[in-house]
Amino acid sequence: MTKLLNNRYEIRGILGRGGMGCVYKVADRKAKGRILAAKELRSDGLSPAKAQEALAQFRTEARILTRLDHPNLPKVHDYFSANNRHYIIMDQVKGATLASILSRRPGQPVDEQIALSWALQICRAMQFLAVQKPPVVFRDLKPGNIMIDKNNKVKLIDFGIARFFKDEKEGDTYVYGTPGYAAPEQYGTGQTDIRSDIFSLGATLHHCLTCRDPSLHPLDFPDPRKLNPALNKGTAKIVMKALEQDMPRRYQTALDMKQAVQSVLMNIESLPKGVNSVIHAQAGKPITIPWWKRTSWVRVPVVALGCNGTTGTLSSSDRWLHPKPGAFNPGASQLLFRVDGSKLRMGREYRPRITVHTDAGILRPQLLIKRPWPWMLIDAGLIAAAVAGILMMR
Repeated sequence: MTKLLNNRYEIRGILGRGGMGCVYKVADRKAKGRILAAKELRSDGLSPAKAQEALAQFRTEARILTRLDHPNLPKVHDYFSANNRHYIIMDQVKGATLASILSRRPGQPVDEQIALSWALQICRAMQFLAVQKPPVVFRDLKPGNIMIDKNNKVKLIDFGIARFFKDEKEGDTYVYGTPGYAAPEQYGTGQTDIRSDIFSLGATLHHCLTCRDPSLHPLDFPDPRKLNPALNKGTAKIVMKALEQDMPRRYQTALDMKQAVQSVLMNIESLPKGVNSVIHAQAGKPITIPWWKRTSWVRVPVVALGCNGTTGTLSSSDRWLHPKPGAFNPGASQLLFRVDGSKLRMGREYRPRITVHTDAGILRPQLLIKRPWPWMLIDAGLIAAAVAGILMMR
């Protein structure tokens, strides 16, 4: 007999089990059998007080997620209670948790660029949560609550202990978080805010880049370069700033940390073979191509193209502009273009026709590219002509 939840969701299998319930694979009969996930809360065996607390956490997760829409967060479609059990219906998040990825590579640090690309996406999600009204604090950021798919796209999962931040509170009602990843203030000494999530991200990054499990050494984080000397100094600086014991000394916003990560990524991202230098596009300024170069390479931040946090492809109908490569993943901080300057006239401005196909839709970003006149040569020529004229007059 087929089991239905809420007379709508047909259970097709079990995606996972926990101490307080299961996550089921379900088909939505009202949406042509669309496959979703149903997260179940069971309070069997808990005291009345604990059962009430667990239910409150569960409802908090549902209330938070139903009003949020972000590429790095699971989309919640429905929530309800039935037969003393409680359910959230959400998109099925495919991939593997970061915890399982780390467990499969003991003693082998995650590639620095990949780890930073994950951090970049998490910062975007945390910044999104922080600007909600009221702001949302995740409070249990750790590898087990980070899902990564085959395209390196990150989603934060399990909002069961997230809460709305209230300025007037001096401390949290309950002590939440996971030892090793939880910030010092989460051990009952103060109120959590976005800086607590930043600490947890720093602990997660430290684990990825050094293979040192912080749950075995809570609040003890040596300089990551002592454990992994190959790390970029900028990366180590980001990790240690996020892990400052005192909240005022950490990054104060997720945006601050995101910008720091982007800056380091731009310096360590590899260039195609044979490319020695690139032009970095700057917001609000035209991209100036050197007049003497036949071919130039231009790096454009993904934010300027409107495709941050997404997966997609780029193309252009202009024969002088070539995206390299033509595809990108959610961790990309910038995208690369090859410009055939020999096909552009000097003194002209160009607005290339770029199409970006992403999992969030089709975009057509606007760039302004210039190939200037060789004024130095022109000035030198004019001076030489003037000198020659003077000599001839003598």
